[in-house]
Amino acid sequence: MKKFLKITSLTLIVLIVVGFVALKLMDNPNEQKAQNEDANSMETTKRENPEKSQVTDTTTNKNPQEQEKAFEVPENPTGKDIENIMHKMTHQKVRAERKTGAVRMTPEAIDEVIELINNVQPSNSQELLKMANHWKNGNYEHIVEEHNYFWSREGGDIGKAYGRASLMEENEFIRQNFLR
Repeated sequence: MKKFLKITSLTLIVLIVVGFVALKLMDNPNEQKAQNEDANSMETTKRENPEKSQVTDTTTNKNPQEQEKAFEVPENPTGKDIENIMHKMTHQKVRAERKTGAVRMTPEAIDEVIELINNVQPSNSQELLKMANHWKNGNYEHIVEEHNYFWSREGGDIGKAYGRASLMEENEFIRQNFLR
């Protein structure tokens, strides 16, 4: 009887492990496909135009100066406006029960935020520049704390970030908010 229980238990454990491995292997191509789709949508293929010596965006055939801004900037922006934009940018990278608003976290958007901070010079500009430079360098280690900084300054009571979004969660957020 004990031998039968040992064999049954061992068989059950092996089946669970094999099932888990099989699920991971089946799920991995979907995750890779989602990563590739996001990489393709986020990267704009650029090439040098030898006749005019300027960079051209091959997806729209517009000069960089003609590209649309990553987000709307009020006519006379304030520090609160900048914080609101940066708060919405963090939504792409965090887990929270509720997220209101979204600005896509792209290198162009980050550069625009840095330029805006430098132009407006809000009282907390050093803190804002520190965060924006983290993002510019691909450092999202503190993104939860950064989100919650903006969230609390806006008087948040619902939607406090509780973790970083996984790559799949981030891809889904991008699909839902920017790829329509």
